[in-house]
Amino acid sequence: MRYYHGSRSKDLKRLTLENSNDGYVWLAEQYEFAVLYAGNSLRFWDYNFDTDKLIIREIAENCFERLYKGVECYIYSAEDVGEYERSDRHGRRSIRCQRDVDLTLYEYIPDVYEKIMQLYREGKIELRFWHDYSPEEQEREKNSIIRKFAPTMQEEHDRFPDEYRLLTSLIPGLKLENLHKET
Repeated sequence: MRYYHGSRSKDLKRLTLENSNDGYVWLAEQYEFAVLYAGNSLRFWDYNFDTDKLIIREIAENCFERLYKGVECYIYSAEDVGEYERSDRHGRRSIRCQRDVDLTLYEYIPDVYEKIMQLYREGKIELRFWHDYSPEEQEREKNSIIRKFAPTMQEEHDRFPDEYRLLTSLIPGLKLENLHKET
């Protein structure tokens, strides 16, 4: 079976335990998840178990373009991974290995936004567009994101400034100065 790894890093030849955050090398069983993970570190998704498809959600106006437009990435594959553990988190099927895994370049993607739209047009993923939400759904979505991210925004600001800027451009209520006003 072929497994996938999405990355912004060019010329990966191997995933190593030395570079792992948790002591495992992770690979996706589904190509679409590799694209999602390579496209941006901010990910808003669900899974449609009836259609067996990834759903990528917009959490603000023009979110897809702001997260993915002009972003290039690489999708790598591995086939002979040996022993592994399977993980299924809310529809995302992955494997994790406790050893290094050799990779081959599967695909270069010059624009993740265009790839996501292609996958959508081909019926391989579902997209939940912001403009299709009712005003009440938009407010619920925004408040849900604020509740989820508010406790870690200082860390986002300090450790991941680019991610912080992008997230707060999508949801201004998450800016530290706005969060401090509410307390």
